[in-house]
Amino acid sequence: MTTPIATNKTKSPATPSYGLKDSYADAKKLYAKFSHASFSAPEIASALGMSSSSSSFTKRVFSLIEYGLLDRVGDKFTVSKTFHTLDQSDSAKPDFQRAAMSAIRRSTVFLEILADFKSKLPPEDVVAQRLERERGFNADRAKDVARVLQSSLIFAGVIDANNNILPVRDVDPQPSVDQAGTGGDQEAAATAPSVGSIAGLRRTEVPLSDGRIAVVQYPHDLSSGEATKIGKVLAALVD
Repeated sequence: MTTPIATNKTKSPATPSYGLKDSYADAKKLYAKFSHASFSAPEIASALGMSSSSSSFTKRVFSLIEYGLLDRVGDKFTVSKTFHTLDQSDSAKPDFQRAAMSAIRRSTVFLEILADFKSKLPPEDVVAQRLERERGFNADRAKDVARVLQSSLIFAGVIDANNNILPVRDVDPQPSVDQAGTGGDQEAAATAPSVGSIAGLRRTEVPLSDGRIAVVQYPHDLSSGEATKIGKVLAALVD
């Protein structure tokens, strides 16, 4: 009789299978249905249109709890303060970014990755290799986790097009009229909309001398002429 050969498949550490954006959308559905009332796992499944016995449902609930979007007491759940902070904040403002980063860092694995790569997140394949080699993930799961972290940081608004991880700062993005100089430059500063009112922003950091940085937020469709106009306003500020 042939004895079966035992195979050991690597069990990856528990980590969210869904990005923060998807989990936030799930929490929003639950809040719309239950408001501040408590609810059970079967009620969560019903609200999300899933079977409570499916593995995908278990992963979605785990992600909600891991990000801190749901509070759990016994077998009952409620939407959390973290959800309300995200839901009531402008996604371009520090309050939202700060709450989103706090939610992401609740995952031990994500926290460790962000501690390793403080200022710039490597490409997803590099993060996946690190997870596989140093934290015991199997190859497929490592790729999924790297993708989930990247998408969550994008949703949080704390990573730019070059994968630089941006610190959350309380910055006044628009100079006052008094500071902007005179003439056309002053008029440009006075009539420009605030950053928080513009949809589709990009954000990056420009290194300066002596370790200083300038934080820049701008629309995706910024033209070269508009960039020149901004440069004139900045020049007026330092004259």
